[in-house]
Amino acid sequence: MKNYDVIIIGAGNGGLAAAATCAKAGLSTLLLERHNIPGGSASSFVRGRFEFEPSLHELCGVGSPEKKGDVEDMFIRFGGDVDWLTHDSTFRLVVPAKEGDKDAFVNEDGVRVTVDARMPVGFKPFAEKLEELVPGSYESCMKAFELSAKLFRAFDALDKPKKLVGSIKDLPDIMRMVSHTMKEALDALGMPKKAQDIFNTYWCYMGSPASKFDFLYYLTVLHCYVENGTGIPKLRSHEMSLALDKVIRDAGGEIWYNSEVTRVIMKNGKPAGVVINGGKEVYGRYFICNSSPNTVWADLFDEKDIPEKQLKMLDTRKIACALTTVYLGMNRTKEELGITDYSVFIAPDSDSDKQYEAAQNYFSGYCIINCLNEIIPDCTPEGTCQLFLTTMTFGDVMKDVEPKDYKKFKNKVARDMIKTCEKALNISIMPYIEEIEVALPPTFARYLNTPRGTPYGYMLEKWDSMIPRTVQYLQDQPFDNFFFCGASQERGDGYGCAYYTGEKAGGLVVKALEKEGK
Repeated sequence: MKNYDVIIIGAGNGGLAAAATCAKAGLSTLLLERHNIPGGSASSFVRGRFEFEPSLHELCGVGSPEKKGDVEDMFIRFGGDVDWLTHDSTFRLVVPAKEGDKDAFVNEDGVRVTVDARMPVGFKPFAEKLEELVPGSYESCMKAFELSAKLFRAFDALDKPKKLVGSIKDLPDIMRMVSHTMKEALDALGMPKKAQDIFNTYWCYMGSPASKFDFLYYLTVLHCYVENGTGIPKLRSHEMSLALDKVIRDAGGEIWYNSEVTRVIMKNGKPAGVVINGGKEVYGRYFICNSSPNTVWADLFDEKDIPEKQLKMLDTRKIACALTTVYLGMNRTKEELGITDYSVFIAPDSDSDKQYEAAQNYFSGYCIINCLNEIIPDCTPEGTCQLFLTTMTFGDVMKDVEPKDYKKFKNKVARDMIKTCEKALNISIMPYIEEIEVALPPTFARYLNTPRGTPYGYMLEKWDSMIPRTVQYLQDQPFDNFFFCGASQERGDGYGCAYYTGEKAGGLVVKALEKEGK
């Protein structure tokens, strides 16, 4: 029986990156996936004339032909052929006014709002726009971006300590910011509160609000968006998944679809193989897992084989947010609908902590509306467009929804989200819907096989942020031949983050086998 150098569990973004890294290094590589297609969230489904993606679909690290970003650099290293499109935009934040709001004004859409911020690409233009919206914020914004430029050197030092020994100590500004939250750091920089709220708009992409989330990590994400704008593969995210599928196969790796790992085989106290679909056994020397640790320990291991430290980690870490997405195929163009932005964040309050508190219940009025046609005009048939409406929730918000009420509940949430977008943007959506699909947390739980359907892994908090997780990465792995990758790891959610963790885990296996004389 063939004994593989490395077996990768799960062909999500992290697993694909890990398998590509290992196969290109000449290792005998087997990638196992329970679905019939690769990519996890980076895939697609069809309803009528429209092709949708399961998740949000933009990347902040693509860059431009003149200056490639981290994501495109990774795909160059992988050898994956992807046709990238970029859009010169970051986000628009709209906060509709409530009755009695003293600072309300009527925006260009004819809606009473307290905030309407279209933020541009480029550090200086971004800071200038913030200054226009909130006088007195320019200097603190530019100081933040100066820190983010230094920060990338610190990350290199963490990931390549032998190459850059001592370089973290050479960055006192970064050392002072480690373990500070967004709120603490922006207060220290002197940024006005209203400017902070706009600056922190992307908090939901990481799933932790300003009082809880690591400032340095948030800064890297915002830096990439402001420097590079938004990037998307021309054939959408499934193009990335299929590109990596080809890389793996061309390098001699094997991919088995419809092959669910149902148990891990232990030998001498560590993994030695896996059982597929409850029957076939396959053996390997190293393992990389692109699945949620909660699911892995509950379903694939006997309790006696789970390291105690892993159980303690599950007890201390909080499951991150879950998503609800409404997919809309519209029988009108975006121009006919009056949609002028790719990504609009509609919030009941500009403060991220208040948004977080409201998201402990089901739909709080927080909604992101994306129009893919803004970046890929021909992604739908002529005369149409597609919209994605997304909201997030924390905790088991569906615990009181009875199965018999599920459909009614789902339809109500979709209607509420659509009405929120219609009112905030002064547009009409409901009469022009040709196709609609609604995915609640149980939908994502079935598809992603994660607790409560979260695509985010665990909440990144002050005590458990990216830098501590990065420093502790090897110590946090359960066995010396078994590594996790994906959203549960140090960088949390996001396609680019998942590819990074997969490449890192794959690189560790390559180095380990080199030491063994492979």
